[in-house]
Amino acid sequence: MTTMKDIISSPLLLILVAIGLIYIVIFSLIHLKKSYSRCIEMGITKEDLKKVIKSSIVFSIVPSLSIVVGLFALISVLGVVWSWWRLSVIGSLSYESLISSSVASALKFSSAAEMLEKATGSQFGVVMILMSIGMLSGFFILIPLGKKLSMSVSKSENSSSWKYVLSGTFMLCLFAVYIPVLLIGDTVQAAVMITGLVIAVALGILASKPKLRWLSEFIMAFSMIGGMISSVFWAKLFL
Repeated sequence: MTTMKDIISSPLLLILVAIGLIYIVIFSLIHLKKSYSRCIEMGITKEDLKKVIKSSIVFSIVPSLSIVVGLFALISVLGVVWSWWRLSVIGSLSYESLISSSVASALKFSSAAEMLEKATGSQFGVVMILMSIGMLSGFFILIPLGKKLSMSVSKSENSSSWKYVLSGTFMLCLFAVYIPVLLIGDTVQAAVMITGLVIAVALGILASKPKLRWLSEFIMAFSMIGGMISSVFWAKLFL
């Protein structure tokens, strides 16, 4: 019987993921070339463009550190190849972790790590399908309603702060769904989340100072690393 481990380590999955990543790289390079040519047509100098490219590279690498940390966390649950695909192109750490944990619970596994060890190939297929279909729901909403929502937000920019209320309400809804699950479901999990929150708040306060503003780019990465390190202590304390 094919197992989850067989699939996540299969050459076929690696080839398919590599094809997808190569496509994204080629697409990005073509878009970069067209954008560069358009900027030249608009009269922007090559020197200015080089400065923009260099600064963009720096500001893209630094925030991605948190994604790299998240990748190592997700590898222990979904394997290297599938985690690489999900976090490099589509998905996010919180979404992938939530789906894998929910499916593991539905399949009567005590944790996502146990699912990795004991799940069959069919069960892992359920995880892959749910992750993909869940992300597609956003496209189905945006295709008919995206333009109207964008125009409504644009019109409200000069008249009110409605767009900030809308985005704030959305984030509060996410917190209302995720935080109770994390706090009530597991003591160690709750302690790790609170530790990460404390680190993030402390770094946010430090980053507000002029000489430490560079810290703002590392808040998520440091919070995740601190939370992961603290999990060892909390596990020994509560388990």
